[in-house]
Amino acid sequence: MYRIGELAKLMNTSKRTIDYYTQIGLLNPIRTDSNYRLYGEDCIKIINLIEHYKNLNMPLEEIKSSIELIKAENCLDKQKVEKHFEQIGILMRHLKEEIETIEPILDKLNSSQKEIVKNKLSSQGVPLAQTLLLLLS
Repeated sequence: MYRIGELAKLMNTSKRTIDYYTQIGLLNPIRTDSNYRLYGEDCIKIINLIEHYKNLNMPLEEIKSSIELIKAENCLDKQKVEKHFEQIGILMRHLKEEIETIEPILDKLNSSQKEIVKNKLSSQGVPLAQTLLLLLS
């Protein structure tokens, strides 16, 4: 367990940022009897996830929704989680096949044509595509 200053130093961020993430509900520390906030290993994982999503230019509200979904999934029983991951695996394999089909076509486009394709994607589509490419490589 880490106090806010320790966590900020460990994660190379400011106490103010951690405090903000706590205020908006991204981080859920426990309170000691003296009202200190203590952050666990789950907070480290969440901060790493936030940074990853921020690097993909995902808005903080969408990041929060994603993290809430992950937290909700962690509360499900083991069989449901295993089935969920099996379904995700099937979807990822299907998406990988689609990406492998599309990549040669995209490689042939010039930069203005690529920009047109990029503009056709939704605001969530670009980070999703980047994340999928990262996961599938």
